[in-house]
Amino acid sequence: MTDPSGRETPNAKTPEFPAPSEELISLARTALAQPSANELTVITSLRAQGHGVESVRLALEQVQLRDKASIAWKNSGRQRQTWYFTRDGLEAASHPLVAAFHAEIISHSEVTAVVDLTAGIGSDSAAFIHAGLRTTAVELDPNTAALLTHNIHDAKILIADSMLLDPNQWDPRDTAIFIDPARRGTSRSLDGARALPERDPERWSPPISFVKGLANNFRVFVKAAPAFSPPAGWAQFIISLDATIVEMFTTNAATGTYAVMINSETEDTSVITQNLEPVKQLQLEISTEGFLYELDPAITRAGLAPQIASELGLTPVGAKNIWLFGPATPFAHARPYRVHDIFPIKEIKSRVKHLPGIALKTKDGRRDQKDLRKASDKPDHNEWAVVILGSGTSEQAVLVRRER
Repeated sequence: MTDPSGRETPNAKTPEFPAPSEELISLARTALAQPSANELTVITSLRAQGHGVESVRLALEQVQLRDKASIAWKNSGRQRQTWYFTRDGLEAASHPLVAAFHAEIISHSEVTAVVDLTAGIGSDSAAFIHAGLRTTAVELDPNTAALLTHNIHDAKILIADSMLLDPNQWDPRDTAIFIDPARRGTSRSLDGARALPERDPERWSPPISFVKGLANNFRVFVKAAPAFSPPAGWAQFIISLDATIVEMFTTNAATGTYAVMINSETEDTSVITQNLEPVKQLQLEISTEGFLYELDPAITRAGLAPQIASELGLTPVGAKNIWLFGPATPFAHARPYRVHDIFPIKEIKSRVKHLPGIALKTKDGRRDQKDLRKASDKPDHNEWAVVILGSGTSEQAVLVRRER
């Protein structure tokens, strides 16, 4: 049996290939680029050329999804410009740079093969193949598997429920297991647009108990929600992409805690390893003779703020270790703000009246942004900001100006 690309598949059921031709996608893109074009006029035009309405609809959808992927993945998605997507598949897919990091960690775990038990449209599988790992990609949905077959090459594709596969068919001595559990529940957001996240790992698909079972014999690598607490002794890589946390990557094949910062513009990846040695902490009082540094959230989520502060000669301030204070210090993974004023929050209006506007940074405290915005009587701004540190008797309002 062969798939739509002509390759052999090991399954008894032939997947339907629910994708339009590249020619029709190109025609749809060209038509959409015309002045005053909209979906209705494009559908009418392409229908008049003899194309079926469903094929035209799917072509327009692929144009939209490829554009969305191009924006989300930037230059790092250039090798995937002719991929076929589904909306859910694109939403769940690892960013190519994140997938490359997954592949690098797995490659260093002394294996030569990986089984992607939750392949979807193939973002992680593609990275595994690129890293030289023999890859088996498993996908439950036949239609998604057909797109997967188009998107990736040099992989064995199984259309199957990963929980029903016999793991004994793989050799744990040289094969790793990668799992990206579906973390969406059956309930949806108020506007009905998307399923809400499922916070109970036992209700993920596959559930965490299944993952732990595989870990008894295999090196297992799991793409999990950022707040997930991995089993004791498992390594945890807290990954941020462009200073936004995207996931926790965890494995039983290593130990330790790591903050991973990926920059999609430069395509650089930086890793900070937790140092278990005691750290000496400076105690500098916040003043207008210094800077506040807003740490990359991967560092704070990994609990590495005190370590970074000690290494840089800075002091953690506030309640949540989001901010450090001290002299001018170059550090790529913190945004510097020069301190200009420190005041009680009730004085915010008078203290910022001379400014064109302010950003409000309240993650460390408990203040409501809407109330503060009204009290300040100032619009948002990307240069000046008021940082709220702590709450109650320890609360401080700090007026700062962004340095870069």
